[in-house]
Amino acid sequence: MKKYLALILGLLLVLSFAAVAFAVPADIPAKTQAVVAKGSTQITLGGAMRVRGWYTDNLGNYGGGPTGVPRESNSKANYDQRVRLDIGVKASPNVQGLIQMENTGGGYTWDAGPNVKPESFTSFRQAWMDYSGSDLFGFKSGFRIGHQLITLGNGIFYDSFQYGDNALKFYMDPTKELHVELLTIKAAETFVGKNTDDMDLYVALMTYKWDPKNTVGINYTYGNQSNIAMKGQNLGIHANGNIEGIGYKAEADIHFGSVGELAAKAKFKGYGLMLGANYNLDPVNIRGMFAYGSGDKPGTLDKDEGFQTFVGRQRHYSFVYEYRANAATGARGTGIENTTVFNLGADYTIAKDLRTSLDGYFLRANKVAAGASKNIGWEVDAQVKYNLAKNLSYAVTAGYLKAGKFYPSTPAAPRKSATVLLNELTLSF
Repeated sequence: MKKYLALILGLLLVLSFAAVAFAVPADIPAKTQAVVAKGSTQITLGGAMRVRGWYTDNLGNYGGGPTGVPRESNSKANYDQRVRLDIGVKASPNVQGLIQMENTGGGYTWDAGPNVKPESFTSFRQAWMDYSGSDLFGFKSGFRIGHQLITLGNGIFYDSFQYGDNALKFYMDPTKELHVELLTIKAAETFVGKNTDDMDLYVALMTYKWDPKNTVGINYTYGNQSNIAMKGQNLGIHANGNIEGIGYKAEADIHFGSVGELAAKAKFKGYGLMLGANYNLDPVNIRGMFAYGSGDKPGTLDKDEGFQTFVGRQRHYSFVYEYRANAATGARGTGIENTTVFNLGADYTIAKDLRTSLDGYFLRANKVAAGASKNIGWEVDAQVKYNLAKNLSYAVTAGYLKAGKFYPSTPAAPRKSATVLLNELTLSF
């Protein structure tokens, strides 16, 4: 008993010194490791701290009316902060795990009042165990279980990179070029005491690297939620790579299946497309992108033509329209659903530690009510990012959405173009 107690106390002592070491103002390597167990077991500590300052104008935050709609409203300014701590475990060449913690919500807003403790509620962004080996099939295979980050293809249909999902994944690499996965994902757990209201996704995917620079893939998803008789399916194909100096990414997804029963049954008919390309003329990188997500046609009760997405409130393309404003679905975090996106942009590396980018977007809704406008508007985004020191970066992002007639306008709440400014300082270790 004394041996075990001594081992536990010793482990806590080592971890406490490691925590102090990360707190002092020193030049900390990005991949610092602390071995706290005998043998080959390694514990890797890491993380990041981010502070952001926001300024938002004409998105309905104050002054009444719905939030996120480009309309005349008071401006808003605030700071928020996010803290992440990573603990990586490598018990052997075949066994590893990761715990990544962050403050709840990914960022607490600085509050009013002196001498007030900040939020200390902690969530798990990742918490998974992984085992792999070649004994079973003669080539690498394994499983990963727990809360993990998952993206299918290029992420226009399913992307949980923001906060992750609980999943069980089996994977194998029959050849150096071929990768295969089978997954079951808990997309929603409404009430723990019932299993009929859960949304479960079952996924099979395959990617093939046909040369060192080019990869193609296919994935199939079956979604089930019993209490609403949902049996949805999605088939996606994607490609990424570089041919003769031209980089590209492409994806196409189509929905099948249905939701509801008898007279209330509706078939899924949605689809999404994305094609992007870039050409690097160092120090300038020129980019372009087109994306289309179908919308649900009003009045067709026996069909749901909308491109249903699982992408979360994270930025995939435009800074204001997708990330901060209500999209053509009437909500945030819906990706390209009911939206056509045209994008042209460029990145310019001024110096080793200084980069800028400029993007223009033209946006249209794909399905609207009779007599309504499809013109969402156009948007311009710009960013400057500077590496102040090792592992310390500062970025300023600005976005301007020239709101089109898709958004309503009344004498009491006239339509106005929206502006969002963001400055953020990030320390990673």
